[in-house]
Amino acid sequence: MSLLKGPLNPSSRRPRWAPGGPRLAALLAIALFPCGFAAPATAQTADSTVAPAPATTAAPATPPATSAAPARPAFETLDAIGLENISVDTASVPPRFGYENRRYRHPMDVLGEIERAAPGPFVGIERRLGLATASIAVDPRNAPVSFRVRFPSDADFTPPPPGPVAESSRHGVYFLVRPLFSYELGHINVPVQFRYQAEPILRYNPWPGARMTASVVLPLYNDFDFDPVHPDVDEVRPGIVSLEQFMWVPRGALLSGTAGLFGDNRYGGSFGAARPLLGGRVLADAQVDLTGFVAFEPDGVSASDLNHWSSFGGLTWYVPRLDAAVRVRYAQFLYGDHGLHTEFRRSFGDFEYALFLINSRDFRVEGIRLTLPVWPLTRPARGPVRVYPIERFPISYRTDATPVGLFVGGVASRETYLEQLSPAALGANRFRYERRVNPPEPAGPPPPIEWMNSSGMSGFVFTPWANVLREGTISVDYTHVPKQWSFDHRNESDNEANSLTIGLLPRIEVSLRFTRLPGVHGGIDVEDPDNVITTDTDHMASGRLALLIPRGWRPGLAIGAEDVEGTRRFNSSYIVSGVEHEIKYVQTRFSVGYAPRVFRATRHVLDGGFGAAEVSPWRAVAARLEYDSEKWNVGIGAALPYGLRFRAAALNLETLSVGVGWTHKL
Repeated sequence: MSLLKGPLNPSSRRPRWAPGGPRLAALLAIALFPCGFAAPATAQTADSTVAPAPATTAAPATPPATSAAPARPAFETLDAIGLENISVDTASVPPRFGYENRRYRHPMDVLGEIERAAPGPFVGIERRLGLATASIAVDPRNAPVSFRVRFPSDADFTPPPPGPVAESSRHGVYFLVRPLFSYELGHINVPVQFRYQAEPILRYNPWPGARMTASVVLPLYNDFDFDPVHPDVDEVRPGIVSLEQFMWVPRGALLSGTAGLFGDNRYGGSFGAARPLLGGRVLADAQVDLTGFVAFEPDGVSASDLNHWSSFGGLTWYVPRLDAAVRVRYAQFLYGDHGLHTEFRRSFGDFEYALFLINSRDFRVEGIRLTLPVWPLTRPARGPVRVYPIERFPISYRTDATPVGLFVGGVASRETYLEQLSPAALGANRFRYERRVNPPEPAGPPPPIEWMNSSGMSGFVFTPWANVLREGTISVDYTHVPKQWSFDHRNESDNEANSLTIGLLPRIEVSLRFTRLPGVHGGIDVEDPDNVITTDTDHMASGRLALLIPRGWRPGLAIGAEDVEGTRRFNSSYIVSGVEHEIKYVQTRFSVGYAPRVFRATRHVLDGGFGAAEVSPWRAVAARLEYDSEKWNVGIGAALPYGLRFRAAALNLETLSVGVGWTHKL
């Protein structure tokens, strides 16, 4: 769940330290970062009171006689595209361009702008918080264009041009507004609980590597019960008030420290160290926190001693050719529990999708986190006060609201500081570079429409298709199944399925589904005067793997399971084969499959043999006939503008079922 209520021991505000957590993180940090603290070879400053050096404002230097490289853009080029902390050295070969990007969403956008202004090899040194963070060598002479990333912890890191910088980030204060949204599903007497808050935030970059943050939390609406871990949640109170500092140890590691008020009513200090390995393909990261409890209640401020330790140590692997990462951490968590936290996350443009698993004590918690981009996608980065909403809005769901597997929030994150700088992230976002350098090519013919079935997976009416959603495609759907053919409480209640499905990886499709059963109380005492539940709910996760992709008359083959994680009231596991082909300019699909009883379940949606046929006389219209191992169904689908979909079916050739959805390629 996104809201986690109460500590493991709600009566205590001082969770005890479980031995071994901080010591493990410290030992890991020593093992990973054994190098000495050497002084940097080149001085780097971020003096905002001086103008750029003459070498950076003069016309581009003439390259040596032996070089055929064209003249390079000088300070004015980087200034014109809205960058900060600019320094330029066009006399070096290849030229070096130091900058900080707070305007565009990705480093590849900046590299493309530089390349378009003056084609040829160059090195872009990206600063973050005024601190040189990564050098990216770009060579457009290679096919495809090559990008080589190095960090200050690498021996061959290319430093930015020495001397003062122009358009310092210390000239501006950021004023952001962040909405805080919490919810909980499945409370014993209340189906859904909500909390809305707003958090105005001020951020300032006082010197290289530092960030000052001050915020206040404004309560707007809350229908949760009293929470002893957050007793001041209904009060106007300070939010995150902290000072963060990042610094690089040359040929060593990226260090970070944070002090102040953090999230989850904690105050104290945090220290971390991270080192990119294998050219940024792997990140080793460790952190130790010393915090105490603090609350701003109506009768005054209450606080515990600064005596609670938490820590973690872990590795993050950036998947080649994908903007994806696999992270494994062993941690002593915020409330004293300790265990393993595993996460897979994938970015599609500015949208991020993450699946995580927590094994802590006797708890196993699965979850999903969606991170949505917030408009405007390109932001002005100049002016003394810059007012924006936050850049991204995360929302998460956990299968268990027990407060286990939690990290201290609101402290410096080395992983976030280095995001989008791995070779995998740069390579997967090559399209951003290309669209800046070259005009877009004419669009080809549109791909076939991808249809969803009533189970929230790609398919026909109830039966699955022998392929998966295209990678990076997301679909949000609703289907109403009348009680005559519902799969849970048949002839008693309708099934209302709400699903989120995504083509997570090549050949892999995953789905999360929330099903309502109006009028079913799920075993709750309906005579309880505090009970406001009028419907039962079910949550489930499904997945499918395409073993063979159908092409023409060559059949495809896929295996899948629905409700593989959940109550298994809507379970089915299957293998399906199918072909798609154009016959007389009419698109057709055929599939056959079998659903064995692989998992023990309350009931099986598919149980035995099934098959389907579909005809699309027009691209945006599909008519289908299927046998779903129980009954015959006919249906029709219509693709509407803006990715909207409408579906209708006659179940058992007699009972109407309808569905709507929205499908979008990220």
